[in-house]
Amino acid sequence: MHTASPPAVVAEGLAFGYSSGGGLTRADLTLDTGVMAAVEGPSGSGKSTLLALLGLILSPGAGSLYISGTDTGALSQAERDLLRRRSIGIVLQDLGLLTFLNAWENVAAAFGPPLARHRTTARALLGDLGLAQLADAPVTELSGGQRQRIAVARAAVKQPVLVLADEPTSGLDPRTANSVIQALRSCADQGAAVLLVTHDPAVAASCDQRYVLDEGVLTTAARETSRTNACGEKLG
Repeated sequence: MHTASPPAVVAEGLAFGYSSGGGLTRADLTLDTGVMAAVEGPSGSGKSTLLALLGLILSPGAGSLYISGTDTGALSQAERDLLRRRSIGIVLQDLGLLTFLNAWENVAAAFGPPLARHRTTARALLGDLGLAQLADAPVTELSGGQRQRIAVARAAVKQPVLVLADEPTSGLDPRTANSVIQALRSCADQGAAVLLVTHDPAVAASCDQRYVLDEGVLTTAARETSRTNACGEKLG
């Protein structure tokens, strides 16, 4: 008899406050593997704080957070760091790519040195994302959309349980944004739960689940009758 896998993420009453004010008042969230979800909300609503909590960068002031059934509140700092490295991929808003490395080296950097040990894996993933021809290109010579997809590949290369993306389509035209969303969708298709924050309604509409974060409180958005891609085209 097979036991069902636990959800990738279960957060209950998750909260965090800054001494200067603001933060996250309450977030209740369950994400299953294979699901892509979006969080919308105005600037200052707590989106970055939510990502930092789910990414185990911040420790909650209240509430509980389970990653693949593991109670993160019961872990030491060293154990939290290990869980983050093994199970969570993060796409930063500024991407954080290393300009002195080429595309595949930036992806392999997720494993740490020596990079050559992970060359085959990194290049294969870039191929899956339609970037095989750019694997050896310096990242400084690539377009914004190409760099975004490399950042997604770096987050996904260790096959994490959870992929977090902070405004992954910011500043991109709709077609390029759609290629980045498809790269994130491929992470979900490989079994990760994907959570992205966005100001773009079309991007949010392309996701399976939608949430709204306002004044620190996370709520479920009204369900749409059909998904669209990042260009606003219906997916069925």
